[in-house]
Amino acid sequence: MRIYTKIREMLIAHKDVFLRVEQVEKQLMKHDEKIGLLFTYLRKFIEKEETPRTPIGYRAKKEV
Repeated sequence: MRIYTKIREMLIAHKDVFLRVEQVEKQLMKHDEKIGLLFTYLRKFIEKEETPRTPIGYRAKKEV
């Protein structure tokens, strides 16, 4: 019985720390989502770069 009251007292005393840790975890989750989105966009740019491009500009005439 004493241990439960001790745990409850500790939780009450450190409730502000617990709430701050929860806030930090939520912020990190948001950052994780944003980082994942960034990597998605980077992959799309890399895929576009791999497709062959049609050459533009002056082309020399071929001799027959």
